[in-house]
Amino acid sequence: MKQITVVVAGTEGEQEFKDVQILPGTKSRDVLAKLGLNGFALSRPEAGMFAFNDDLYEAVADGQKVYATKSDVEAGQLISQ
Repeated sequence: MKQITVVVAGTEGEQEFKDVQILPGTKSRDVLAKLGLNGFALSRPEAGMFAFNDDLYEAVADGQKVYATKSDVEAGQLISQ
């Protein structure tokens, strides 16, 4: 078993920290569902976003921080001139 910290961004302008224990085979979607983070995705700053079916247990170290950010954020619109 590993313990990770999920840093949740985009929650009313504040960040929350949630400690989660994961077992072998735990997927990104499992952690998001457990925390009730619909519309979010997990990532590591140095490696980018995890897919929903990625095995987090194999991808992270014990005690590592991962980041939950809203996955439905619009980055902007292209304006033609």
